Amino acid sequence: MKKILSGKQVSKEIIAKVKQDVENLKKENITPHLTIIQVGADSASKYYAKSIIKNCQRVGIRTEFLDFSSDIEQKFLIKKIGELNDNPQVHAIQIMMPLPEHISTDCVMSAISPNKDVDCLNPLNVGKLVLGKNTFLPNTPAGVLELLKYYNIETDGKKIAILGRSNIVGKPLANLLIQKTKTGNGTITICHSHTKNLAKITTASDILIVAIGKPQFITEKYVSKDTIVIDVGINRILDKDTNRHKYVGDVDFDAVKSQVAAITPVPGGIGSITTAALLANISKATQKLISEKK
Repeated sequence: MKKILSGKQVSKEIIAKVKQDVENLKKENITPHLTIIQVGADSASKYYAKSIIKNCQRVGIRTEFLDFSSDIEQKFLIKKIGELNDNPQVHAIQIMMPLPEHISTDCVMSAISPNKDVDCLNPLNVGKLVLGKNTFLPNTPAGVLELLKYYNIETDGKKIAILGRSNIVGKPLANLLIQKTKTGNGTITICHSHTKNLAKITTASDILIVAIGKPQFITEKYVSKDTIVIDVGINRILDKDTNRHKYVGDVDFDAVKSQVAAITPVPGGIGSITTAALLANISKATQKLISEKK
């Protein structure tokens, strides 16, 4: 296994398949269409949205980017989502997180049609995921699974610590990793801000997955020489040496890379696969909606 677990080749293979699927759909005069909704000016989500649009263009997926100010009313947003649900030309809807505090994330998630919910936010799709039923996998957890498969990283019986309990990464990823699948059967520990003796848990883990949104939080004291580190975080910080902004993960890559068995970089790791997983879900959503009309 390589020391640096790059996501670029993993992403390349997924994108190649999606591109072929899109070309086949276009032969039937169908162009997959994704609408992205951004509310507010969160820098990390805007960065991700730009990456989504760029990669959609690469494979021939049409995109629409709706950028709303942070003071938008919830009822307006819900109404807009309803219009997108009813629009047969829109095959997929992506809501960028986080949403402003005055908007109920639960209400927004529930408003998205399960058939267009390509990041598994709707409670119906979340329930299917927990039960191991066929549904859209959340893009970031799906990216982690694709990385595990590509590098043949064994999860069966392994001790896996997930640092972070969000509804979009930590919780769904834990559910996926305990299922009876080739990338499952792990023994999962979810860690968070109230976890005691964190370093004791993480250093004893075979795989450490970090998704807490704190730049360079994980240092060498949280890992061992046998740890495989998967960094899901992406944070924009000011580089004091260059006085320019740069993107880093939740792991201090330079401090940790020589102390572990393997590690994903940021950028160039899970983030690139996450985008590819979204493209695959858009293709899947389009094919599903078209087949239901026939």
